[in-house]
Amino acid sequence: MKRRVVKLGGSLFELSSISELLARWLDSNSDMQNILIVGGGRVADLVRENSEALSNEKSHEIACGAMRFTAKLISHIVNQCDPCKDLTELNGVLEPNIVFDSYDWILAQPNVPASWDFTSDSIAARLAASIDADELVLIKSRMGDIDEPGFVDACFAEESKSVKSIRVCTLSE
Repeated sequence: MKRRVVKLGGSLFELSSISELLARWLDSNSDMQNILIVGGGRVADLVRENSEALSNEKSHEIACGAMRFTAKLISHIVNQCDPCKDLTELNGVLEPNIVFDSYDWILAQPNVPASWDFTSDSIAARLAASIDADELVLIKSRMGDIDEPGFVDACFAEESKSVKSIRVCTLSE
């Protein structure tokens, strides 16, 4: 079975119609199994705004916790169930659309910088590489190029080197 990692930007929770737009996107991209990983959204933004009061490690941990929250939220929107929490569980699911809660997995990964240079885009790239996904899709709130400064985090280029295919889109496409 072909697999696609789909990184859904946390800022997309600002859309009032996220449920319908995501359902339409998943329906039109049903040629592979979609494994969704979700950015931390407003909660991660709060962590970033207050990171000077925290260590880098604590900021990273709390921001990953924000991703756990958004994964649970989107999982109940998409599948009405809890997200997968580890690769063994993920590899055993045959559903067409799965949500992955990366919290435990990414905090256990070696060589993950505890900084804002390694955010949900890089986490999604690492997941895509780890499971040998056929494609990585970054669903953003706006179109852009991965080479555009600030469009993805600073570690994305390195993390995505072994990803087979990368595509950027919005939910309206």
